[in-house]
Amino acid sequence: MLYGRAQEIAGLESLLEDARASRGSALVIRGEAGIGKSTLVDAAAEAAADFTVLRCVGVESEHAWSYAGLQALLLPLTGHLDALADSHACVLRTVLGLNPDLKKRPPSEQERLDSRFIIGVAVLSLLAEAAAAKPVLCVVDDAHWLDPDSAEVLLFVARRLTAEPIAMLFAARDGYAPDFPAPGVDELSVGPLDDAAAASLLGERLTGMPQTARQRLLQAAAGNPLALLELPPTEPDARPATDRPGHRRSTTARLTQAFRDRIDRLPEATRTLLLVIAAEDTGDTGTVLAAAGKLGAGLSDLAPAEADDLVHFAQDRFEFGHPLIRSAAYQGAPSYRRVEAHLAIAEAMDEADHRRAFHLAAATTGPDESVAAALEASGECVRGCGGHRVEYSIYERAAAFTPDGHEKGRRLVLAAEAAMLAGNGAKAAELCAQVGYWTRDRRLLARATTVGASVASWGGEVHEAYRLWMEAADHYQASRPEAAGYPLFRAVELAWQGGDFSRAEVTAEYAERLGLEHAPWVRALAVATAGFNRSCAFTVADAVDSLRHLIGIHEEFGPRTSLEDRAMITWWRLLIGDIDRAERSGAALVRECRESGASGPLPRALALYAVTEFHRGRWADAVALAENSVEISYELGQRIGPVKARAWVLAPIAALRGDEVRARELIGSALDESPAGTLVAVDTALALLDFSLGRYEETLDRYMARFESEAPGDALTHAPVAVEAAVRVGDPGRVAEVFSWFRLWAEATGVPHWQAMVERCLGLLAPEEEAGKHYERAAELHREADAFPFETARTELVLGEWLRRARRVGEAKTRLRAAAETFERLGAAPWTERVRRELRAAGDAGPVENGPGLAERLTPQELQVVRLAAAGLSNREIGEQLYLSPRTAGYHLYKAYPKLGVASRNELSRLGL
Repeated sequence: MLYGRAQEIAGLESLLEDARASRGSALVIRGEAGIGKSTLVDAAAEAAADFTVLRCVGVESEHAWSYAGLQALLLPLTGHLDALADSHACVLRTVLGLNPDLKKRPPSEQERLDSRFIIGVAVLSLLAEAAAAKPVLCVVDDAHWLDPDSAEVLLFVARRLTAEPIAMLFAARDGYAPDFPAPGVDELSVGPLDDAAAASLLGERLTGMPQTARQRLLQAAAGNPLALLELPPTEPDARPATDRPGHRRSTTARLTQAFRDRIDRLPEATRTLLLVIAAEDTGDTGTVLAAAGKLGAGLSDLAPAEADDLVHFAQDRFEFGHPLIRSAAYQGAPSYRRVEAHLAIAEAMDEADHRRAFHLAAATTGPDESVAAALEASGECVRGCGGHRVEYSIYERAAAFTPDGHEKGRRLVLAAEAAMLAGNGAKAAELCAQVGYWTRDRRLLARATTVGASVASWGGEVHEAYRLWMEAADHYQASRPEAAGYPLFRAVELAWQGGDFSRAEVTAEYAERLGLEHAPWVRALAVATAGFNRSCAFTVADAVDSLRHLIGIHEEFGPRTSLEDRAMITWWRLLIGDIDRAERSGAALVRECRESGASGPLPRALALYAVTEFHRGRWADAVALAENSVEISYELGQRIGPVKARAWVLAPIAALRGDEVRARELIGSALDESPAGTLVAVDTALALLDFSLGRYEETLDRYMARFESEAPGDALTHAPVAVEAAVRVGDPGRVAEVFSWFRLWAEATGVPHWQAMVERCLGLLAPEEEAGKHYERAAELHREADAFPFETARTELVLGEWLRRARRVGEAKTRLRAAAETFERLGAAPWTERVRRELRAAGDAGPVENGPGLAERLTPQELQVVRLAAAGLSNREIGEQLYLSPRTAGYHLYKAYPKLGVASRNELSRLGL
């Protein structure tokens, strides 16, 4: 019976009921050791008699073994693997150790980078397949000891149970290292029992106990159920309640000591056996007994510990009654006995067992090359098995045991590279910094510095990244000169991001001085940097030409061009105004990232594609793509991703729609999360908000502050807004230089749309009698471009306003109504109201016969699912691309049907979404 936990039990029952109704969810139960977390999850499992219940326990020794927890949890479901897509079944057989060809082909670095998402979707699909027969409950106890790979995959799944008959429970110790962060998953904090519940739990134990002893026990236990049952009532008298004056010993510490006292009373051979079981951790009978035999203990010595309920033997495994007993058995033994135990275990294990290296390491007290080599081999096994989160810790440990400085440095480089691939930038940087202390090998230093530069780049630390790329180039120049060009190219890119043309120029000169093969590439990018930063040395037309040249060079590589480089090319196309090709390349890039499971470059690809959809007037799609970019960026730990998606797309759309609260919230988030030194155009989003709400002076001030900065860069396309704001406040001269710069860029692009924007600006700046011809020419160019509906509507608006002032009312109404319909469809409320005021002034007070488009009726997730379904993808294929289960994809699809007025997926292609 559970005492004092009625509220917690009700919450668990609700979780199970939701799963029965295909409303999947997950819960993390947190609390101190002994507080009753395991008892609660046991109660949930007992209440789930109609579920398939899957269980695993995080084990301390397996914390450094990739996917150990996942294997323990999912092995009962191997019978469902054949029902999965071949790609999912293959990856799960590898992760679960069922693939006999595992060692034939080590995974590529990209596969290792992306394994978290590929495996996550595969696990979700497997659970969904099992749940098709009856609901599934996954219970993970001691989740803080899960290996990081398993924890990451299971939390990925836990956040995606929207429409599945699946429930997940994690029990994790609170305030304990390692911790178990679970962003996006609901949590339940389990506190101490109240006095009444504590007394009820003790029951007969209180009978006959002196009142003073009773009070001591209740006070010492502090409402902790395990402490109430395990602490002796004399404990406060027998042992100080504090470790040092003024500091009360924790309940966990006192419970551990209580278990140690019980273990200390056992015979020596029994204590030896318990130590071996604790050190071996997996409970494997053969290994434990073989190792214990080397130390003079055997199976018969287990009896005293079993009689005291400290350990038991079940299903061919040794199991402790509570994780704290394991800690007490291990930590309570002298150091030399722990060393002996690990050595005995290593000797008892097969030499092919890669876990043997960990026990050898635990039995070693100083540098030992044989141990270091064994650990490195174990790290290679983790790499081959698809692990990535703990690989670096193994290499780091191998380096710690390495006596030779050069070899130590090499293993530290391996650790740093693995940490970078694992997404742990801070650890990667820390490891890189150590390499130089142990070796002066320039190739190793080049690799280490490249890792540091990449980590700084991904984190948005542009100035530090620039310095490290330059340092990496120096090391490569001294060791592999043919490889020095790439870091210099990246250094220019970082100088551009930081708005520092002088550094870009220095880098280009350095590449030319070295006579590097790729020096022309470095120079071309430096010219582009100068042009977009309005350097006196190069014009924006030079910049456009340079980027076109670089795009052409990269396109010659075709399929050999990396996904990262293709994302960079898409960005360059945006900078040269080629939205058409940027849209096509962005769409293709997103599709390829999703189909190949390449999660690393996906957030940037999504954000860039969202920018093109924003320009195209498909704002619902742009929002869906940008929000997806934010979500995946957080899961990958890419700091700059959410900032760019909000600044480039989400905040500008909210601004143009006049949603000031939402726009400021997005802008605030972008500012708060933007790494130091990174240029992000949040000020342009604020200016758009002011402009939409008629605050023209504020608009002009914001834009001019950006244009007058060292690196106006991506604010260039907003120059027409600054021109209109200046005209409306009566200060057109203030934007003369800005407009001249924009006009030169627009002419260099050769794109009709941007030339239309130039004509609109000329109309705004011209005398009233000459303005009309510019507006009409702008409208013609917009029709030729047949894109950019929002800007086309803005041109129709200013033309309609001019026509009304020229008393050409009929023509004015036509133009204004066209603008109103576009603004209405986009949900740009301030702009719709502005047109309606103008229509009323023209004598037209009739309703605007238009409303939000079909896409605006859907949530971002529904829109993405519908788009893929309309393209002919099955629910399984949709799930693979959007990291959903097939059932959840179908759930979003069927929610979308009534909003779109259709009854089946066959009708979607006819909607023209």
